[in-house]
Amino acid sequence: MASIRYRQRSGKKLWSYEIRESGQVLDHGSGFKTKKAAILEAESIAQKLRLGGSIARNMTMVELYQEWLEVKILPNKRKSELTKKKYIARKKIVIEFFGELKLLEITGSLYQRILNEYGKRVGRDVLSRFHNSIKSAIRMAIADKLVIDDFTYDVELFPQVDAQSADDKYLHTQEDYFKVLMELRKRFDYFKSIVPFILYFLFVTGLRFGELIGLTIDELDFEKNRIYTYRRYNTLSHKFVPPKNKTSVRFVPISKEDMLLLSELLHLQENVNLELGIQNKDKLVFQHFGYKYDVPDIATVNKYLKSLLKGLEIYPLLTTKGARHTFGSYLWHCGIDLGVIAKVLGHKDISMLIEVYGHTLEEKVDEEFERIRLLKRNDKKSGANDGAKMVKSS
Repeated sequence: MASIRYRQRSGKKLWSYEIRESGQVLDHGSGFKTKKAAILEAESIAQKLRLGGSIARNMTMVELYQEWLEVKILPNKRKSELTKKKYIARKKIVIEFFGELKLLEITGSLYQRILNEYGKRVGRDVLSRFHNSIKSAIRMAIADKLVIDDFTYDVELFPQVDAQSADDKYLHTQEDYFKVLMELRKRFDYFKSIVPFILYFLFVTGLRFGELIGLTIDELDFEKNRIYTYRRYNTLSHKFVPPKNKTSVRFVPISKEDMLLLSELLHLQENVNLELGIQNKDKLVFQHFGYKYDVPDIATVNKYLKSLLKGLEIYPLLTTKGARHTFGSYLWHCGIDLGVIAKVLGHKDISMLIEVYGHTLEEKVDEEFERIRLLKRNDKKSGANDGAKMVKSS
């Protein structure tokens, strides 16, 4: 059991305390003007220790991570169940690299070596998420007045797995884009699979997978040829979840022809459900009798897409996110204003578009290069000073 010792150094009027257990210092404080002030703080901290589930200097990093999960992550209603499961799964990595290491035994250089080792097999994004989790747990401990060194301070991330390049996120040509759409339409057969329908509408709307899967009949506007999205559907928890952000709530335009396809799909869906005695209780647009929870998960759809692309000999092999990027690239290629594209895709502003879609389709690059070649050169006729007309006067 923890014991508290109070001291007043000779020649000084200030008091200090020290909380010890099994020969180890769990916490300490100094600079108190009175012994009473030192007692109040020390007893408060000691009470936390006695209650259990509290943070102590001699606990392991794995124990601290679990405490952080229980205090900061699991009760957080703003985090989805899927996000919480990712944090829980990350504990396996914490166990793998920290083992029985106590907080007092971990130095900055040791933690750096741990990051370097983990970085050999993951990219920057995964490594950064791992580091941020450890850093947050340590900061929680420090906020609880635990006297430990912040070994996460000033470390660097050295991932050795290259992140996916921009070129791997989208179809490179308009020809490939149209070829994929055509192949998907050829495969439209509701009795066999709903996946071709899902992929097709991902490619022609730019919706996120969860947004598209979560569409209900009520969100289809057949008069104005548009779709309304304001939430997502989680295929792990089988529940509707909030949108990714405020700008994700939006209307998405869609062609009259594609709206007709949706109408035909819903009519067929209704007839099949009636025949099989199935209820589409959530009125999901892409509900299918072949799935226990009405719709396929993202892994199923990604697997289908990669198989389709391989068969067409089209590369790179995209995921559903790649369908969204391809649609954004296609809109830009067609001369749609970046601000409008941002609105359609649910981005806050065009900064992300410049980063994600700035690669452009190859045809667009060729067209712009040719435009540059054909620019009129008037310097010989009009003089070099004519170039100044392109610059606004101050």
